[in-house]
Amino acid sequence: MIVTSLRFSIDQFLAAALRGEDVAWPSDWRGSKQAERISERIAYHGIAGLITERAPNLRDWPDAVLAPVRQQAIALAMWELRHKVVLGKLFAAFTNAKVDGLLLKGTALAYDLYPAPATRARGDSDLLVERTDLATARRIFVQLGYRRQPLDGGTADDLALQEVWSISCDAGTTHHIDLHWHLLNAPALRSVLDFGDCAADPLLLPLLAPGALAMNRVMTLLHTCIHRAMHLTSPYFVDGVTYYGGDRLIWAKDIDLLARALSDEEWRCFSAAALDQRVASVCLDGLGTAQRLLGTNFPSSVRETLGSARNELPSAYLLDFGQARRAWQDLLAIRGWNRKIAYLAARALPSEEFMRRKYLQLERSPLALLHVRRMIDLIRPRLRSKA
Repeated sequence: MIVTSLRFSIDQFLAAALRGEDVAWPSDWRGSKQAERISERIAYHGIAGLITERAPNLRDWPDAVLAPVRQQAIALAMWELRHKVVLGKLFAAFTNAKVDGLLLKGTALAYDLYPAPATRARGDSDLLVERTDLATARRIFVQLGYRRQPLDGGTADDLALQEVWSISCDAGTTHHIDLHWHLLNAPALRSVLDFGDCAADPLLLPLLAPGALAMNRVMTLLHTCIHRAMHLTSPYFVDGVTYYGGDRLIWAKDIDLLARALSDEEWRCFSAAALDQRVASVCLDGLGTAQRLLGTNFPSSVRETLGSARNELPSAYLLDFGQARRAWQDLLAIRGWNRKIAYLAARALPSEEFMRRKYLQLERSPLALLHVRRMIDLIRPRLRSKA
């Protein structure tokens, strides 16, 4: 593991590079181990493509760092070419079936605001459909040759809020689509941003495919801030390693690009929507983090409006609650004792397949050890934002 103080220094160094500063390589960072650690942090932050684009301004960076980063960027570009074909076929089928699917998060931003789609690193695409279109969407996935992955932890189908579909291509790559019928994968947050909110005035993504849609930028910024806050407590995975925290630079870059793109009227809509959805504190935390890391500017009136919010349960769930307290709130939000018991059973005794997919770095360990690790994760203190 990287020593915390060194990791912080590396992250600050990388943030300066993304801010567009003329970043010289520190004279005391000459060892091969140091180069390896920085390459690891670049992969963790998902910024290989962005760093490669900045290469002319990265003075004296050793080839031991830039070479693997360039390889990461090339691999991302090759994956992007194949993934675009996969998504194009999917949207053509959705259009024929008159199903509206909204791309979320990385893929939506890649084809809207990033200089080249491959510079927005990601391992899958997230797609939101209306609950009434779920059966049709599933039928389309099957017809196109996708395979549905087991639900996380063996969750009962009527309690699930999303599922993963995978397809293998002739080139030997596998592509994953995370299909959502609720925007947020938490029962306690089901009332936040329903499909009608998300589908209002959708954004066309002609660079991706005819018929490709995403949420408008106001809703995307709301969701981006919420998604970042989810991971202050909930885990995410990079190259099979489990991480916690909301300071990944690629998420800050998402927020930065969206903030730069919003008009004055869109900022007013954003503030009003954040208050209405009771996530104003979450949005202020996300914008503050992007400002701290990347110098993101946003109107003072937005800061004042978001800062005036009080008693927001969704914001408390996202910013203040640990995993155990979140689980309790989710349990309270599920209706009916039978469904509550099914939820508890899935949380308490998830399937072996789920456990081994969740902890890939421990895949050869005894199952009992994975359950101990999961219990430690459940009771671990949440990470506080520095924004």
